[in-house]
Amino acid sequence: MALPLLPAEHIQPAFNNLRDSLPNDVDERVTALVSYVNDNWVSSRLWPPSSWCAFQPSIRKNNDVEGWHNRLYQTSRHGKLDLYKRAPLLYREAQYVTLQAVLVSENHLHRHRKKAHKQTQRLLSKYWASYAAGETTTVQLLRKCSYIYASRLCS
Repeated sequence: MALPLLPAEHIQPAFNNLRDSLPNDVDERVTALVSYVNDNWVSSRLWPPSSWCAFQPSIRKNNDVEGWHNRLYQTSRHGKLDLYKRAPLLYREAQYVTLQAVLVSENHLHRHRKKAHKQTQRLLSKYWASYAAGETTTVQLLRKCSYIYASRLCS
């Protein structure tokens, strides 16, 4: 589903429209999935749509955090350091956070993205702008976004 690529306030109405458009004789597994998505994501108090909405940010994945975590794991000898050796390592890492935040906010620190990811971002930005301008309907945006990701999965 491309629902996370909608503005947060549009997710629940779009989900409701999709759910209401399902045929009456739909497979029970689809019904169970729709119920799960509704209960755990769309109508959830713990994870409301505003917490998982990915409308218009340029970074939608946690690859940066995973990369940092992997580097820290390698540096700490695969997690085998005791607390007294790990604490100074974490302290050194924490000293860089303020500097990195300043560099990012001043556009001096950029992340590197692969060509395919740049193309995906360009298309999403174009579609989001069209949607925000009212030139594209919700269904059209969802369809275009799903095509982007479906084509990446098939290639």
